[in-house]
Amino acid sequence: MKYLNLFLLSIITFILGTTSSLALIKIDDESIDIAITYGLKSKGMSTRDLLNSNWINDGTGQILNIYSPFIQIATKTTDQNSTGKVEEDLKAVKKRLSTKIDRIVDKNEVRFLVALYGDAEDFAQNYKAHIIDVNEYNGPNQKKNIIKPRKADIQKIAEKDNFAPLHPFSAVNCYVLKFNDLFELKEYYFVLTNEKGEEVKYKINNEEIF
Repeated sequence: MKYLNLFLLSIITFILGTTSSLALIKIDDESIDIAITYGLKSKGMSTRDLLNSNWINDGTGQILNIYSPFIQIATKTTDQNSTGKVEEDLKAVKKRLSTKIDRIVDKNEVRFLVALYGDAEDFAQNYKAHIIDVNEYNGPNQKKNIIKPRKADIQKIAEKDNFAPLHPFSAVNCYVLKFNDLFELKEYYFVLTNEKGEEVKYKINNEEIF
């Protein structure tokens, strides 16, 4: 277990100390342990700091948060009590959250939460999402090679927001995709399109998120 502790701490140090984090992580017993320990070490952090490179700004203030299975497990542990002893905390939290962790593992989903701005209360309902490989974005088979979410949670009534006076309403939509549909990709766009054909687009590299 001494070697496990050293390994976990080295991984956490790497995650916290770099802007380009781990590649998109498959969930297994080892990565669950790392996610739990990362969550415990991230206690008190802002969402932006916790997500690290999984927090993406399109340049206009429209923020994308990527909740991979690894991040979902980590966020479940940030409010857990800990002693500071890695091995002891890992066992206790893993047992305490076993049902929630099992559910995340079984679903094996990646959640894309995006903050949008618009002109009307119901604007967020008009956005549809898909993923496409960077090399296919302007290609002849663009429409054939898209990956669509398996489900979406749309904010039907947006909130008034003073951050963007040109677009006085804000909303957060969630689009859910299967992990295995994304894992083999390297670089791709997460694209949102409204009824006018206007796009909000985020470039994602699987080697820079975790």
